[in-house]
Amino acid sequence: MLKLAIYFFLFFGFIFLVLFPPLGLLLLLLGFLFIVIAVANRKAEVLEDWSILIKNARGQRDKIISVTKDLITNSKAPSIEMKEEKVGPGLEIVSFGETRDFLIVSDRRNTKLSSFKTFINANDYGDNLFVSWYLTYRPDFWQSLLMLLPGVKKVLGLDDLNLFDKQDLTAYMTNVHHSLLEAVEKLMLNLNQDPSKIDRKSRGFLGIS
Repeated sequence: MLKLAIYFFLFFGFIFLVLFPPLGLLLLLLGFLFIVIAVANRKAEVLEDWSILIKNARGQRDKIISVTKDLITNSKAPSIEMKEEKVGPGLEIVSFGETRDFLIVSDRRNTKLSSFKTFINANDYGDNLFVSWYLTYRPDFWQSLLMLLPGVKKVLGLDDLNLFDKQDLTAYMTNVHHSLLEAVEKLMLNLNQDPSKIDRKSRGFLGIS
């Protein structure tokens, strides 16, 4: 519906720009406003995820996140960017409404990989700690803009990555996964729990373990 509204306002905006300029300009402004709304509301698609519930680990969120960050940094993985942000339920960065704190990890080696981000979260759940990560794909501003064109459904996705890009994406995600796993294992050992029973395999197209 949003695309149809954009097409409507732009199409008739250009027509009335010749026939009746004030109305044409108004329609074009409305069309551009809807474009901004459409691009701002682009959604993140979850491609891969992993999670674990650690018993009796309430209040250990900061330890999990800080150890994970240190391990990723110490791995000397190239072009990795990490930042902690408040994130909404659609995995968008917001500062209002219902939010949770996430560590966002991204690979900045090229524009293709920069659209794939990992969201790492740890939250108390009763006396336990729920730890999870989500690999997401979210087109950037220009990709989202191009996707508004008629007939364009996707500008870039997994199928459009070449072999080297897929290798780099898998290496980046494996590094993040192993770093979080090691942080979880260290916490479990401190709590006198057995980490050998952890289900290490992620759910999705990569199946990292």
